[in-house]
Amino acid sequence: MAKLPPIPWETSIPTHRKLTMKRAGIIIDLRRCIGCHSCSVSCKTEHDIALGDFRNRVRYLEHKDKNTLSFLPQMCMHCQDAPCMNACESQAIIKLENSSVVIDQEKCMGDQTCVSACPYDAIYIDRQTQLADKCDLCTHRTSLGQEPACVNSCPTGALLFGDLDDPQDPVTQFSMSHNAVPFKASEGTKPNVLYVGLEAWMEGANTGIQISPLDDEIIYEQQHKTGANADGKQ
Repeated sequence: MAKLPPIPWETSIPTHRKLTMKRAGIIIDLRRCIGCHSCSVSCKTEHDIALGDFRNRVRYLEHKDKNTLSFLPQMCMHCQDAPCMNACESQAIIKLENSSVVIDQEKCMGDQTCVSACPYDAIYIDRQTQLADKCDLCTHRTSLGQEPACVNSCPTGALLFGDLDDPQDPVTQFSMSHNAVPFKASEGTKPNVLYVGLEAWMEGANTGIQISPLDDEIIYEQQHKTGANADGKQ
């Protein structure tokens, strides 16, 4: 197996990031993802996500031509041209100064128009509040100069957080030098979450499952033909 290049935080990224960013984003290096679910588990813990709901999930994708798996973390893409914002009639979805897209829970009416509008299945209706919810890039952390919980918990450095509008940011430089690309680029949403090592077949995979490493029990399954999310047990 070829040796992977050093990830930015091994060399130059400080543990305490700058407080202001023009375009906060996450680079996901699929070559480093081991499907451990640290990102999704830390997200659920950080935000007290209801049982069966996910802001962040990891899909296990089976290769058709070889007996191996690929792992695909997915979350809100924080699109620069966000279809959910245009679909929300109550104007509950707003864009912050750092370009992250968040939901104002006080304005949300839970009408699910944003859920249908999102091409990434990243928005869901919270089972407890009956309001729309999704990843907000951990604004309570990033506003203090900390990384999002998912990035902070990743043991392999597969998730990197930085200012994608700052050419001097090591994460931006890493993104450019390793050809980071959007998921479903054809949607034209200009995401602030980009992938290194993304292959075309991954976007067309109809299902993705998460399996408990203890007993092979399926704990999450997503059917992409209908866009429906099955109940999980995580």
